[in-house]
Amino acid sequence: MSGAAAAPAAPLTPRPVALDTGPMTDPAGGDAESRFLTAGDGVRLHYLHWRSQPSPPSAVVLFLHGIASHAGWFAETATDLSGHGVEVYGLDRRGSGQSQGPRGHLDRYEQALDDVEQLVRLVAAEHPQVPVFLAASSWAAKLGVVYAAERGAPLSGMLLLGPGLFPTVNLPLWHGVVVVAGHLVRPRARLPIPLTPELYTANPPYRDLIRADPLRLLEATTQFFWQTARLDRRRGRDTARLALPVLLLQGEADQMMDVPATRRWFDGLGGPDTTYRAYPGAGHTLDFEPDRTRYLSDMLTWLSAMVRPGP
Repeated sequence: MSGAAAAPAAPLTPRPVALDTGPMTDPAGGDAESRFLTAGDGVRLHYLHWRSQPSPPSAVVLFLHGIASHAGWFAETATDLSGHGVEVYGLDRRGSGQSQGPRGHLDRYEQALDDVEQLVRLVAAEHPQVPVFLAASSWAAKLGVVYAAERGAPLSGMLLLGPGLFPTVNLPLWHGVVVVAGHLVRPRARLPIPLTPELYTANPPYRDLIRADPLRLLEATTQFFWQTARLDRRRGRDTARLALPVLLLQGEADQMMDVPATRRWFDGLGGPDTTYRAYPGAGHTLDFEPDRTRYLSDMLTWLSAMVRPGP
């Protein structure tokens, strides 16, 4: 890598937000650049890259997706952010989206942490001296909290978007028994993911999009669900170690999550620059709301404050 000084970043200045309000038609990520990296164990991981306009960027945001989705679900939000001077990356979790690995499977949650770390290092090398932020949505919020608490040194902050920390929709009891026994004897046996399009959003075009998405996961393995439980226990222990600035955005009508419990968890954080926003009437996936103006504006305002903190 050249030793020349990095070009000065373009200023990240919140301005009137212009959104493309039509429904997303390409679940693979729209106009994003599709890339791959090779994980430490040889698995090829797919990620999307939205270049900032203007360039160079003032901030970089790396999106992590939920249990059944993939990075393409962030396409509209990522495009809007990139138009305001933010470079955006979105990683497909191994076994999800266009990444390799057995579908809906995770041998150990530590593998997912290693995958995130590899992309964070790649992004930091591509954008030296530019603040990097992790944006974790839904299931990935568990992963994001653990990563930020244990390996967050390269990060300037974390965004939790409709975080899946306290789910109200869980596996049926007998499926839970199958997970406890099956992860040892049949770790790749599959169980349905108990999430319908109606739980993600009340917006009909996006319900149809979710239902028709060929990359959406409908099942996960007993080992994946077991590793999720392990990860959630680790998240509970690591919360007290979370020292990064945090922005938490949540829909008050989220049917998947316990919204009051999430707010109580947030109020217990002890780190600097913690900001909470809740949107009346909004559902779980804020990227699929009919009007994302406040959602995007809140992200840009917070990122701007983190990039150039006031006195």
